[in-house]
Amino acid sequence: MNNKELLLTSSQLSQQFSACLWDYNTKNVLKLYKNGGSIPPKTLDVIEQSYILSAEIAKPLLHVWPLNSQEIDKSIKLILPGPATCLSICPKNTYLAVAIDTKLYIWQINSGKLVTVQQRHYQPITCVKFSSDSEYVVVSGEDGILVVYLLADLIAIYHSLLSQSSIGQVEPKYIKNDHSMPITHIDLGVFGRNSRIATCSVDRTSCLYSLSTGELLLKLVFHTPLTTILIDMPCWRLYVGSNSGHIRYYNLKNPPRTLTQYVQKGEDYDFIGHKDKIVALALNLQNNILASGSLDNFVYTWDVFSKQILHKFEHKSAVTNVKFVANYSNFFEQNFKVGIIVKPLERNIDQDSDDFIISAIQNEDIQLSDDESSTEKELLRKQCEEENTNLRIINTQLYRAAISISKKYNNINNKD
Repeated sequence: MNNKELLLTSSQLSQQFSACLWDYNTKNVLKLYKNGGSIPPKTLDVIEQSYILSAEIAKPLLHVWPLNSQEIDKSIKLILPGPATCLSICPKNTYLAVAIDTKLYIWQINSGKLVTVQQRHYQPITCVKFSSDSEYVVVSGEDGILVVYLLADLIAIYHSLLSQSSIGQVEPKYIKNDHSMPITHIDLGVFGRNSRIATCSVDRTSCLYSLSTGELLLKLVFHTPLTTILIDMPCWRLYVGSNSGHIRYYNLKNPPRTLTQYVQKGEDYDFIGHKDKIVALALNLQNNILASGSLDNFVYTWDVFSKQILHKFEHKSAVTNVKFVANYSNFFEQNFKVGIIVKPLERNIDQDSDDFIISAIQNEDIQLSDDESSTEKELLRKQCEEENTNLRIINTQLYRAAISISKKYNNINNKD
């Protein structure tokens, strides 16, 4: 198999499988991931090259499958405070963000520690995304509010010498209120802090923001309620799914002169084929194949340039997730070593924030000497604790210095 990418899908009916892995060029089924229940939209992701992670509809659980196994790993039990509405794994595979009703929870994956719980929305959260450099966390809700946090602020053990469990709510980088109805989906570019945020809403509008500043760059007004949005890798094209089943294409290389643009109906700019609401969109790495999932039980792959359907993947019920994933060798290895540890998730923020332990994979054998005395081991332990404390102090100082430099740099740019 020469494919660099594969297609991962899920649907509302889970009798045959919870998630399915396809070769999207031949339509062959490569893997069926079973016994994880029905996976709700925006709750299917891959952890590094080791696991597939998903939530289950109406249950406070996350399920984990090793990439090469069709059965969930029963040794990893991830219990949530409530049913997840959406989730996201940061690109560095270190943090997991889960939205439960109106609250945002963030856990460290390899220790299971709950590092923060935030509640800025007064209606359920609809989407959460990490920026490509893991610097920002972007959250949208049914209240039409877009909230952008700095991840460093959310996960910091101390804020002005107060522990995370004591300070409560973290001040966001900024909040946007440009939608009058629920935001249904958000997407981010791949250029880190220089990326764009694209949003879509039931109010028939789509907004484009600068990620670092929150400046509104463009507002598009469509003729139908919008359900999902996707921005391509160079940030040149915008794909918007709608209630009607049409997927609209908008060219960002030729922006209008006004801040608000009314997008007229026109088949020249539509991907036409689905018969019901679009629930998921995905692009491959080459940005030449678009995948779409709909309530009509089909996943389509499209040629981006001709807007023609390449293949149809039929499911037994409404599609909930569509995702291109790298063709990892671990998908087909009989025995492979996982690259990351996944620990059970804590339910509360630990009051003793000093006791912060990180699990790691040890690939090489550790040679221990039998003649080491208990006194020497205790001395070594104390030295490690002191060094750990010093490193935390240094990291805190570096973080504060970086924030100060960043603020000065922004002030200089604003004056210019």
